[in-house]
Amino acid sequence: MSKQEDGMDMPEPFPLHFHWLVGDLHICAGPAASGQPWCLNVDVWCPATGEGERMLWDANSPWGLVRRDPGSSTIMSVDPAPRERDLLIVAEQGIGDIVQQLRYVRPVAAHFCRTRIQCSPELHRFMRRQDWQVEPVHPEQVLADPPKAKVSLMRMGALCADPENGGAYLTARRRPAASRRGLRVGLNWSASRRGVAKDIKSIPLLLLEPLLAAHPDIHWISVQWGDDERLLMQQPWAASVQASGQDVHDVADLADLIAGLDLLITIDSAPAHLAGALGIPVWTLLTQPCSWRWGLGSAQTDLYRCMRLFRQTALHAWPEVLELVSSALASTKTATGSLSEPIDDTPERKSPQHLSAAGTTDPLSLTGLLEICARDAGLRAAFVEQPLVFLAEHGVCLRSRDYRRLNQVFKAMVDFHGGFSWCWPLNSLQSSSFNTAVSS
Repeated sequence: MSKQEDGMDMPEPFPLHFHWLVGDLHICAGPAASGQPWCLNVDVWCPATGEGERMLWDANSPWGLVRRDPGSSTIMSVDPAPRERDLLIVAEQGIGDIVQQLRYVRPVAAHFCRTRIQCSPELHRFMRRQDWQVEPVHPEQVLADPPKAKVSLMRMGALCADPENGGAYLTARRRPAASRRGLRVGLNWSASRRGVAKDIKSIPLLLLEPLLAAHPDIHWISVQWGDDERLLMQQPWAASVQASGQDVHDVADLADLIAGLDLLITIDSAPAHLAGALGIPVWTLLTQPCSWRWGLGSAQTDLYRCMRLFRQTALHAWPEVLELVSSALASTKTATGSLSEPIDDTPERKSPQHLSAAGTTDPLSLTGLLEICARDAGLRAAFVEQPLVFLAEHGVCLRSRDYRRLNQVFKAMVDFHGGFSWCWPLNSLQSSSFNTAVSS
C-alpha cells in the first residue's frame, strides 16, 4: 500500500490536476467541480483547430464519457425521495451508445413514478415498442414540464448492474424472410457521417468484394442505413446483395431488419449494438485503437454475450480483419447452411495469484500495480475491463473522492488503450478561453 493508504501523511506522487498530450490532443483531468463521487472533469483540446470538449469521466463506467453540464445535477442513487420520483434520462449520444445503455432503463425506472427519456426522434417509435412505461420526449417538452431529477444515460451503469448480464434486453418485430435459401448474413460497413471517426471506422467498399466472392452460398443482406448502400449496389460484384437499408427510416425499422438475420457482420456502429441488445449473433470489426468499451484483446465482451470481436492489429488493417472473418464464416457454417455454436475464445483473466506466481507477494501501491500492468498484456486487459474491481482484487481500494489516484487510473486507461477513447466530435470553441481553462 502507499503511505497514504497506511494512514500516513505522504500521498502517492501524482498531481491533483494532470495535463498531458495524446496525439494531437491536449488532455486535462482533475476533480469534478460538481463534487460528484468517483468522477473527474476531463477537458480535451486540439490546439491545431481550436476545438475542444468538456466531459465527465466516471470510474464506475470507465468507457462512458459524458458531456459536462455544469448547470445540472444527477442522481447517484436509485432510491429517490418522494419529491424526486419524476425522472428524466438524458440521452444525447449517438444511437449505438444509447442502445447499449438502454439495458439500465427498466430497473432504474422501476424506482420512479414517472420516467421520461430525452432522445433522438429516430428512437421514439422503437422506445415505445419496448413497453417499459418510459416516455420518449423532445427537449421542448422537458422545458415545458421540468423533471424533479435527471441523469445522463451514459452514467446509468453506475446506478445498477446489467440485469441481463450481457443477454438480450430489447425486442423487435422480425420481418418475413425472403424465399431465397441460405444463411442470412447482414452487412454494415460504413459509419454515420454524423458520427465520430467515420473515415477510420468505415471499411472501404471495394474490400468487401473478396468476402462476398468467397461465400456465394450466403444470402447477403445490406443493413446499411443511408446513401452508402446505393454505392454498394452500383458495384457489379454486389449484384447478389439484397438492398434493405433503403427501407430503414428509423431505429424501429433497423431493429426489425436485424431481427430477421442469422448473423450480422458490422463495424463498431449502431447496428452492432442493436444486434447485441436483441440477442442476434453479431461479429463486430474493430479499429486499432478502438472504443474503450471493447477492452484490449478479448474476442468477446461482457456487454453482449452474442457478440464476437474481430480486431485490427494496426490502424486501417481491414484486409487482414476481413480475411479472419471469411475464415471464421467457413469454419462456423454447418452442412445445412446454419451457424454452428459460437466459439468461446475468451482469454483467461489474470487473477491475484498471477502476481504471486510472478514473485510479487508484498502489498502493492496503485503506482506499483499499474507499473506491473504496463508490462503484462493480460493484466492490462483485466484492469481496463473493470478497473475498480481489478484494483480491489489486488488490495488497492480507492475512495470516491480520492482525486489524485482516480486521475492516475484515468491516465492509465488512456495509456493502456494507446490513445484517447472515441467520443463525439469536438466542438468549435474559442481556443484562448479553453486553453486558459485547461492550463490553470
